[in-house]
Amino acid sequence: RLLGGHGGGGGPGGGAPPSGDMGSATPLQTAGNTTQTMADGAGMMPGGVGGGPGGGHGPGGTGFGGQTGIFRIFNNDFGPNIAWLLVLALAGGGLMLWILRKTPRTNRGRAAVIFWMLWLLIHIVIFSMTSGVIHPYYVVVMAPAAAALVGISLPFLWGAYTRRKPYAWLLPLLVGVTVAIAVIILGYAGTMTWLMWIVGLLGLTGMIGLLVNLYAPWRWLQNLATIAAIAACTLALTVYTLATVNVTHTGSIPTAGPNSTAMQGSNNESSQADSQLVKYLVEHQHGATWLVAVASANESAAIQLTSGQPVMAVGGFNGSDTPLTLDQFKQLVKAGKVKYYAIGSHGRGGGGPGGGNNEITAWVKQTGTVVNYGGSDVTLYELSRE
Repeated sequence: RLLGGHGGGGGPGGGAPPSGDMGSATPLQTAGNTTQTMADGAGMMPGGVGGGPGGGHGPGGTGFGGQTGIFRIFNNDFGPNIAWLLVLALAGGGLMLWILRKTPRTNRGRAAVIFWMLWLLIHIVIFSMTSGVIHPYYVVVMAPAAAALVGISLPFLWGAYTRRKPYAWLLPLLVGVTVAIAVIILGYAGTMTWLMWIVGLLGLTGMIGLLVNLYAPWRWLQNLATIAAIAACTLALTVYTLATVNVTHTGSIPTAGPNSTAMQGSNNESSQADSQLVKYLVEHQHGATWLVAVASANESAAIQLTSGQPVMAVGGFNGSDTPLTLDQFKQLVKAGKVKYYAIGSHGRGGGGPGGGNNEITAWVKQTGTVVNYGGSDVTLYELSRE
């Protein structure tokens, strides 16, 4: 997956069932007005037992984060989630390393800057060059490093500016770059044109004022430019944050901003298991270790949360893993540890073509006895120990 390699979890064996018709896929809004698709009902047990999100985009796919490259972190998928102060953090961190270059090796200040810079740079490289399945919300891991570097370097940037150091111009330059990034990100949303103009004008005023003040040091100009610069660099972030927390998030793949949503129906945060199914399973568990076995963790979650009992996800997270062979599963059934297997009405059995989970599903359908538990959304099989 790194450096444009083969996407992990892509191709056959992904989230959709082997015979799923992706032609009826439903577009799902994500960060930056991009869309993702998930087959209608693919891998879902109606009545609350949700299936997993789709698999990767196959070998060499770009996943959900856009084309790989050095500017990917600023695109309309990743940018709204992390890029606002990224250049400021990197430039500030670089300045700190240069200022502290002659300090002893054991200097804690330099060690801290190196730590945060490595944290940030490593993740920038990974997120910029990773193909396959990659979701924009992953970049939240970069936030501590970006915040730390901005917090550490800003006092030094301000000190260099007020003392007219040779690199005093760096502060107004970074104000301009930060504001430009904010305007670009606001443009991705397409709903805050008014804020783009306000931020842009404030940023231009602040940058020009700070530059002019280097050569014509008037106190009033410095104060005015500083206020404008601070407002320009923080206003968009503040509005975006308020817009994000004002949106109810359900499902998986959360995103930031006024258009923020989640991939609805791809996880079970708000789903409820079929009450008739859960009631029947609990009443007929009879000492089995697992209340029931299903194809994936996304299908097991609602049942497990509702019942409070262990539920086996035969195919792991989205049904494409093969932690158990058919023989191993048979042994669990023979030992009385697994008594029931549930399959959603869309026929999701587990895993991609040729996967071990398909063998388990085929065996369940061949040897299991269909149980009438009082519902119709899920086919429940009772497995014999003999």
